Amino acid sequence: MTSPSGDSSFSGSPEAVGGRSGRLAALVVVCIVAFIGIAIAKPWGTPAEPPTTPRPPAEVATAAVASQSAATTEAPATEDPTGTAAFTMSAPPPATAAWSAIRWRRLAPDDPLGLVTSVLRWRGGYIALGWNATDLPGTPVWTSTDGVDWQPVPFDTATTFWPGTHVLNVVEVPGGLVALTEMAADCGDGSCPYASVPPVVPWTSPDGRDWTPHAPIDWLTTPTGDPPLVAAGPAGIVAASRGPKVRIATSTDGITWSALPAKTLPASFVLDDLRGTGEGYVATGTWLTGTDHRGAATLSSPDGRHWSRTPKLPPTSPGAGADAASEVVSLVAGRDGVVAVGRGATIPGAVLWWRSPDGRRWTAIPTFGHLGPVACTGDGCLLQPDWALEGDGRWIVAVRGGPDPRVWISSDGSSWRDVPLSGDVPDGQARRVTLLPGGILLRDGSSTWFGEAIVGP
Repeated sequence: MTSPSGDSSFSGSPEAVGGRSGRLAALVVVCIVAFIGIAIAKPWGTPAEPPTTPRPPAEVATAAVASQSAATTEAPATEDPTGTAAFTMSAPPPATAAWSAIRWRRLAPDDPLGLVTSVLRWRGGYIALGWNATDLPGTPVWTSTDGVDWQPVPFDTATTFWPGTHVLNVVEVPGGLVALTEMAADCGDGSCPYASVPPVVPWTSPDGRDWTPHAPIDWLTTPTGDPPLVAAGPAGIVAASRGPKVRIATSTDGITWSALPAKTLPASFVLDDLRGTGEGYVATGTWLTGTDHRGAATLSSPDGRHWSRTPKLPPTSPGAGADAASEVVSLVAGRDGVVAVGRGATIPGAVLWWRSPDGRRWTAIPTFGHLGPVACTGDGCLLQPDWALEGDGRWIVAVRGGPDPRVWISSDGSSWRDVPLSGDVPDGQARRVTLLPGGILLRDGSSTWFGEAIVGP
């Protein structure tokens, strides 16, 4: 699953992965305010007094989350600070069922389904993360056992997330679910209400409804404040800091974490995205050569602990040679393959795609497959796909809105099938796409459509 503040879909040219250095300044302000008039926070493992107000980030960093007796005395809040409501959907098709058609409908502005940004299908059902930019800070979370009835997870109760928690990602482990979180920044003047601040706190749950916090993963906090990347794979969970000088931690249960040596990834590698596959794990980003060259790169690992030492991507920018500057900013995964999305630095606006069956062997996709390039004129137009690509680990979908809306689906990013459309077909460009177990959410910036997946004749 993806960070709640945005989708992993791609439209136009990929955005740079921005730093959040300003958030640390906000954190300092929050810490000063938080400690006026309250006792010095107790160290980890020491019972803490049950809080009567939302816990600030500084308190989260040092409060005794191991004290279950204190936590159970907290009184539930009278309302959910994320403003989350329940919703229903049609029963999703089996995970491996081929979609034969998509039936579209435009969502009402207040439909909570429109807030969903990612869904994890796991052995206990489904869990969805969302984003609501109009309500109080926090990540809307829903669970469902059947994919039809979705119930919100209330915040600020004895067994759920603290108020103001941003849930960065949720993954499945043998014992249930693991979520990594940060706290919402509070600048006091509303200038950064949707920013997150460290530390990174892991939570575990047997069912997606009851959550238990554990000691922060301090070594994943970076000077820029960027949230970590998280991937689940055959050897468990791998979490890593973004950018250069990558820090990596692994865990099999989300409770006990092991920090890997500082040089686990090569010093020349700058990390932008991380994914688990059936074969292991894939890290993508930029390979720095000297002081003036950046090349798109991927590294692979069978277990999250031992990584390849050299990049594995061929050049793909139109007319570019092996020395062309480029980088990879995201990965889109299907059941049988993965697509890396990047950009070229020598040609402004150029977007790059690569395809791999296993994260180790890569082939360039210079024409964006079935999507094709944007049909427009002007510098850089033909170097962008038309428009969005998204995956959920089972399917990869390519979605085009506008005057000629189309949807293609693939399990590997290589072989694609055109899916017929019906209903209120989107007439706006696919600026963001979220792939759900039962269909597709498409956002054009002002409206949201849900495309229900139909199987059978």
